[in-house]
Amino acid sequence: MNTKAMRRCALMMSGLIALLTTVVALGLTALRLSLPGPGTPGGAIQETAPAPQPMPALRSARVRAVGDVITHRIQLDNARRADGSYDFSLQFVRIADALADADYTIANLETTIGRKDNKAYSGFPMFNTPESLLVALKGAGVDFLTLANNHILDRGFEGLKLTVDNVERYGFDFAGANRTPEEKERATLVDVGGVRVGMLCYTEMTNGMKKKKDKSPARQYGVNYMKDADFNADVQRLLDAGAEVIIALPHWGVEYRREPTQSMVTTAQALIAAGVDVVLGSHPHMVQPVTTVEVTTETGQTRRGLVAYSLGNFISNQGKHDTDWGIMLDFTLKERETGGFDIANVRVMPTFCWRQSGVIQPLPALQYYDAPPEGMDDGTWQRLRASVDDLRQMVGELPLI
Repeated sequence: MNTKAMRRCALMMSGLIALLTTVVALGLTALRLSLPGPGTPGGAIQETAPAPQPMPALRSARVRAVGDVITHRIQLDNARRADGSYDFSLQFVRIADALADADYTIANLETTIGRKDNKAYSGFPMFNTPESLLVALKGAGVDFLTLANNHILDRGFEGLKLTVDNVERYGFDFAGANRTPEEKERATLVDVGGVRVGMLCYTEMTNGMKKKKDKSPARQYGVNYMKDADFNADVQRLLDAGAEVIIALPHWGVEYRREPTQSMVTTAQALIAAGVDVVLGSHPHMVQPVTTVEVTTETGQTRRGLVAYSLGNFISNQGKHDTDWGIMLDFTLKERETGGFDIANVRVMPTFCWRQSGVIQPLPALQYYDAPPEGMDDGTWQRLRASVDDLRQMVGELPLI
């Protein structure tokens, strides 16, 4: 018997077995329905109630976010090895556990990535950094990079595209910079511990670089400029794509200020009114207040959102006062039984950028409040302690971790 005949015979046998099974099942059902059940007068029919289905577990996911990742010349020099390669991993070794201790971790990448036109890597004012920075950030636990900031065009539009290529190649989620018009219109959704989170990234400025010769693609679609944004339309695009929570990352305000400008306050209110749940700001290079913003929408609905006006610097070699510390914001997306999500368990981790001759490293500052790490001089330790004290005053009742 050939293979086709064997298969046909097997199909006939399986059909016969299925038919017999159905007949037997129908007979048993008829017999059950014809007999009186326990406590059923006159043999009335009594169906068995289906077993109750367990309620699905409510979802919960923790997010951590840090501020500006900047690579000045000394950081490039610290990372350079004898063979000419670069290794940035030592710069994050003291903070990696904290970065990774979440379902999802966000940072602002304030440099272009990848050598362009064989130009040397550079720090301020035109940042360009080797791809190995991405290796270190990924290894330390960062999942998402916002690319909408004032340095994304430091190597022109071609440098922007190369940066996006590299960020994508090393496995990061990202938004804020676009290689094509289609990318600009794409809804960016990320999976955060099983929660669908929509990401919006904007910048107020690109240091005048949009006026350069390649301004056309950069201006038309390459960069998500805040002044061109329609927050309501952007939020709706994410909701239509299935977003359950929306996080916005605006690059805004004035550098080296401890308080938000009125424009930042107004923009934060507009974002919350449009449907954003969390706002994580960058650019001032100093920590600014973390607060809950409540607004009334045009339809009379009250909405609340968590706003961190500026997370400050995460790593850099900026020398101005209060630029050597930042915060890691920790919060939980907590599903409600009635639907939707709360932004719960908001906590703040103070970070301090320890500048040494051989390496610059962010530290979890509270861990060293009572005793400095080995090798830290007393003056630096006192600045670390003062940054924690300042942060306590700024965030009020929010717990420090």
